[in-house]
Amino acid sequence: MSNGQNKNTRENVIRIMCFLLGVLLTVGAVLVKDRVVNNIKADKEEIEESRIREEESEEASAEEESTEEEKKLTLDMIALEAESKFEEMKASKEEATSEVAEPEEDGTYMVYGKPSKLNWDTSFPALAEEHDLEWHAARKTSYEETMAANAFDKKIIEDCDIDFSKVKITILGDSITAGNNMDEEDQEKYNYPKQLADILGCEVVNLGIGGSVISRNASNYPMVERWQDMENDSDIIIIFGGTNDCLYMDKWMFGNIEYDLRMNKGTFCGDLDEMVSGCKWKFHDEIEDHYVKMIYINPMCTILNDAVYAMDPGNMVEQHTFAEAINEIVPPYEFDVIDLYNQNFLNSHDPQVNSEFITDGVHPNPEGYRILAEHLASEIIQRIN
Repeated sequence: MSNGQNKNTRENVIRIMCFLLGVLLTVGAVLVKDRVVNNIKADKEEIEESRIREEESEEASAEEESTEEEKKLTLDMIALEAESKFEEMKASKEEATSEVAEPEEDGTYMVYGKPSKLNWDTSFPALAEEHDLEWHAARKTSYEETMAANAFDKKIIEDCDIDFSKVKITILGDSITAGNNMDEEDQEKYNYPKQLADILGCEVVNLGIGGSVISRNASNYPMVERWQDMENDSDIIIIFGGTNDCLYMDKWMFGNIEYDLRMNKGTFCGDLDEMVSGCKWKFHDEIEDHYVKMIYINPMCTILNDAVYAMDPGNMVEQHTFAEAINEIVPPYEFDVIDLYNQNFLNSHDPQVNSEFITDGVHPNPEGYRILAEHLASEIIQRIN
């Protein structure tokens, strides 16, 4: 190859290399530009997202502050209402003081011809709740009703000077009475019978068993077969039952509220009648040496009954029907009824009640059990002169 050809070849190679280098530089510049643009874009997006997050956080904080402020205002109003209600009740009690019976020489009071450690107000209505759940729900949320009741209950307890030290209370119930929805240590400390004993300063026997029902139809430790476990030396007996019955019973198992049609064993109505009539016979007709106060707690409204009813609405029974049956069947057998259902008390349909007090929809947490114990203590105190 001649020198001229070699020279041309080298020049061509150089041109090609320069061209390729130019292409590489161009591509590199484009890639760098794209990366820079993308980084700038990403930075802008990150800045914008951060700004949005900050705004949302500020809005959430402002909303939370507003909610807390509204909650505080609501609780302040509830406290004022409770104070007013308490003063009215206290004035009414003071007016009736002249009619209160004097104690016997041994310190007991005669109640229906029997000695009693407590001076029960025999004029107190067996079923004191005047309004139904619908009326209460239209007036306040369950959270507001519960907090209003608790504010009033605290006033009643603080003002109480009744000596309960020699009083024995026996409570028959299910998992709510047993104190479920807590670990073993908390269950022992915070179940409502334990807290009731601490509030009143008396003995409380807890006969709560998880899963227990009223009717023998379910055979889950039915209360109709356990009520005789309540001891004769009790001064107060309390039955808290019906929550589990309303979670599975169909119309046949529910039975009939009407007196002439209800006496079928294995139905809720029939077994409820058998149990409370048996209690009347045992504690009021047979026991002569002391008076026994009998109280039935109509359970709180629970959201779980809705799910059960929705599965078979043509055959299952809604909880309000169980509540009606309790209020119809129980009082004639000389029981007082504390109607938590129609009081709209600790109703787990209310999201705030559910989140703060009834976290599984049925059983209270420690704070819920405290509120329940204080309510029962208040209800007992109000029935005593």
